[in-house]
Amino acid sequence: MREIEIKVRVKDSAGTLAALDKQGIQLGEPKKQHDVVYSRPGAIDNDPGENWLRVRTENDTEVIFTLKRSVTGELDSIEHETVVDSADEITAIIGYLGYELFSDLTKIRRKARVGDIEICFDEVPKLGTFFEAEKTMSRRRGLRQRRGRAVATGREAGIEQSRPRNQRL
Repeated sequence: MREIEIKVRVKDSAGTLAALDKQGIQLGEPKKQHDVVYSRPGAIDNDPGENWLRVRTENDTEVIFTLKRSVTGELDSIEHETVVDSADEITAIIGYLGYELFSDLTKIRRKARVGDIEICFDEVPKLGTFFEAEKTMSRRRGLRQRRGRAVATGREAGIEQSRPRNQRL
C-alpha cells in the first residue's frame, strides 16, 4: 500500500481539539503506542528507497511489525504491516538482518476518520503534541489531490503546515 501523510507539531492542543470537535470529528479512546524504529547503519531519514522497520506495541498487548519505504522523500511511503506474536522475536530477526536502533518512543494516540483520511492526535512525552492526517491508497494516481485533502483537513482543525516533516512517530 502507499501511504500519504502530513505531520505537524500542535502549538495549541486545546484549540485543535476544540476545532476538531466543532467539525464533528470525535477522536477515539487514547491508546498507548510504544514504537521502536530500526534502520540500516548510516541511513538518512526520508531518503527515497530506504527501508524503515518499526515494532509497535499497542496498549502493552498487540505487537505490529511495519516496513515503510520512502518513495519521494516527501511523506509518501510504501507501507506493509502485520501483527506478530512477539516483539522480542521480531526484534531479534531485525538485528540479524543488520538493522540498528533509530528511535524508541512512546506516545498516546487518539484517532478518527474523516472520509478516507485517518486523523491522529499524538501526545509524545518530552517532544510535544502532533497532528497527523494520513491516506492509504493502492497506487500513485491522485497523490497530489490526496495530499491536498490531508492538508485541508489539518487547516480545518486550525493547523498550518509550515513544511512537510517525517518524524518517524
